[in-house]
Amino acid sequence: MKAILKTSVPIVVDLGAQILMWTLETILVGHIALNSMARFYPGLKATGVDALTAVGNVVQIILYTCTMLLIFIFGATIIINKLLGSEKKEEANHFLGQTLFTALFAALGISAVWYFFSPFIFDTILGTSLAVTAIGVDYFRVISWFAPFVIMNFVAIGIVRGAGDTHLSMMTGLLVNGIHFVLALILIFGIWKFPELGVRGAAFAAGIGHTAGFILTYSVILRGRSVLTFNWSDIKSVNRMSIVKIVQTGTPITLEQLAWMTGMTIVIGFSNRLGLTAAAAHIVVLNFQRLFSILYQAFGMGALTLVGQRYGAEEHESARQTTRMFFWVVGGVVLFLASIIFLRAKYFVLVFTSDAAVVELCEMILKIAAFVQIPKALSYIYSFSLRGVGENRYPMYLAFIGILCFEVILGFSLAFTFGLSLAGLWIATGVDEIFKFSLSFKKFRRRIKNLTTQLAE
Repeated sequence: MKAILKTSVPIVVDLGAQILMWTLETILVGHIALNSMARFYPGLKATGVDALTAVGNVVQIILYTCTMLLIFIFGATIIINKLLGSEKKEEANHFLGQTLFTALFAALGISAVWYFFSPFIFDTILGTSLAVTAIGVDYFRVISWFAPFVIMNFVAIGIVRGAGDTHLSMMTGLLVNGIHFVLALILIFGIWKFPELGVRGAAFAAGIGHTAGFILTYSVILRGRSVLTFNWSDIKSVNRMSIVKIVQTGTPITLEQLAWMTGMTIVIGFSNRLGLTAAAAHIVVLNFQRLFSILYQAFGMGALTLVGQRYGAEEHESARQTTRMFFWVVGGVVLFLASIIFLRAKYFVLVFTSDAAVVELCEMILKIAAFVQIPKALSYIYSFSLRGVGENRYPMYLAFIGILCFEVILGFSLAFTFGLSLAGLWIATGVDEIFKFSLSFKKFRRRIKNLTTQLAE
């Protein structure tokens, strides 16, 4: 329990600060005055609900982008944890350097995509209204200038977090989001002598905050103050085999997460096509799910770290006990929080908007989403534990099946064919999470049994 809390609580604080900031940013832009919106986006009749929806869609695309980068983070993390478990720190540092070198090229390419393709993403892929598209593109074109710093910090801090240095990631997260919050308040509404920039101010605040985090992270790593460091020779001299190994190791988990994120993006597209009220309500509920995700992502990463190190040390029974402890801790916490959300759903929604139609729909959907979080959290624990013991492909297969069969096909059928609208999309999500948790649980038990038998032989 001490190891679990020491590893996972700082991740909760780290990820919690980021998710909370995105939630606060959505709330802030949702309260921009109508006359300000008319000045920023003349002729579009844009409102705070449009701004809320646009920023929620922006966050989804940023998360989707970060999901693609998990191929570097998880590929390096799985390799590095096994090396650290075998006391091969120099080799672990080498893989960190090679990963950061490769991620640099991805960061530059993503920056260009965000700037030039954002109109296509909003209008064609997500199917947003003219007002939401204009606001979303405005945000993206500002933050794209900061994208290389955002992405390089995301990759570096993700790897050192996965290697066990959760305190550095926590301090970086608090710095980034503290700056982001203060600047967002100032620049969105024009406090003191600063100009009122609206949604564009939120983008500047995010970019500046993450750039400050980049400076802190790399200064700590380069000075050898973290669990990992790297030499400039690892950056300058490319080892093709190391990069290939990182990509091959990280591909299954990245494809799994990418499939899940693709499903979420498709579902957002469905909600946009259900009308403005459904689109706004879906974004509000997604913000609560992202807040919940702090816990199961943090504890999932903790399970990956601790189980992976025990797997590297061939302590298979200890790995099983660790996962079981994660199950009870996470299950209890998420059950408690889900109960609060269910019982006080309307009051939580009112924080985002006072629009009567959105509030009424959100209250119902949030109660469904509260139930969904329980199997979702437990699914994370077992899928990450499976990766920790070297079973990378099985969670990927489950994700593919779940997204296609439940999130997309069942969700579309319930929402449009059977007329359940937004409720149908969230019911389908619940079925998907129960499916993934059940099979991940069974697979992990079989994997540990097989490993124990092989070691005995």
